[in-house]
Amino acid sequence: METTQLKEGQIYLLDGSMLVEASFNDNTGLWQLHEPEDRSSWLVSPNGKLLGMQFDVARDVWLLEPEPDVWTTGNLAEADKNAPRLPKLLRQIEQVAEEQHGGQLVLMHVSTGWKAMFGSPNLDSAEGQHEVQKLKTYETLYEAIQSLL
Repeated sequence: METTQLKEGQIYLLDGSMLVEASFNDNTGLWQLHEPEDRSSWLVSPNGKLLGMQFDVARDVWLLEPEPDVWTTGNLAEADKNAPRLPKLLRQIEQVAEEQHGGQLVLMHVSTGWKAMFGSPNLDSAEGQHEVQKLKTYETLYEAIQSLL
């Protein structure tokens, strides 16, 4: 996805899980992506790289973060109607994993969709590989997470 295709006010998924909202900053000429919950922000530089920023309340300034310079606009996907629920659902399954499964949770994106499970399969063994293959494949991350709840 190129920066020229970003839409004002559109909610995007960053790296498959983080919700960000796009707005164009007339002063800088760059797109700004805002994470609603953590008040973090990203600027989309002219080369399509996402530059992480954090607001320092004490000094009332934005600070560039060293991460996530590996992200580009290719890590953005338009969020569907289920996306706003993803952060809440992720927190719920993390809590279940912590309380009931020793903190172990696996979310996998495979060529045919998403797989999800509590625990940690041993992928070095045939048994572990078979366990992963038996997992149902879901079209979306939302559906995979829902299957765990």
